[in-house]
Amino acid sequence: MTLQIATIVSNFAALNISGVKIRDMDEISATFSDRDCPVLYPEPAGFVTNFTVTRDSFGPPALAKKTATYVLHYTFLFAPVGTMRELEKYGAMVEMAFAILDAVILNEDLAGSLEFDPQDTLEFGPVPDPAGNVYFGCRFAFLVTEFIN
Repeated sequence: MTLQIATIVSNFAALNISGVKIRDMDEISATFSDRDCPVLYPEPAGFVTNFTVTRDSFGPPALAKKTATYVLHYTFLFAPVGTMRELEKYGAMVEMAFAILDAVILNEDLAGSLEFDPQDTLEFGPVPDPAGNVYFGCRFAFLVTEFIN
């Protein structure tokens, strides 16, 4: 068995979370607009970090059992800064972020020969898109553990 990052990210993008558009790796825009929001997309700068592989058994490389772990980083854009008068929709943004967490925690399509778990704290506030436009939102980090062979 090989690493399954394309399948993992595709399955994640296919999650159905009311009101949130989740982008796959090949759907990242250089810039977003308020019509795209709320949107969750792979963070182009540092999408995969902390990659490690551990051997879990003896044998030739192609047959030995291994565990690969890495962190996938996503950016959540809720609304452009300046469109949420006096942060009146801050609660809605937080609720939507937690709906994303619920979908990840409860979804079995992200399970199987891997684990996909939220990691780190959510820091809500101004978040730039790839072009530097600023939105209210947060960043997510998901620890992926793949069991190989």
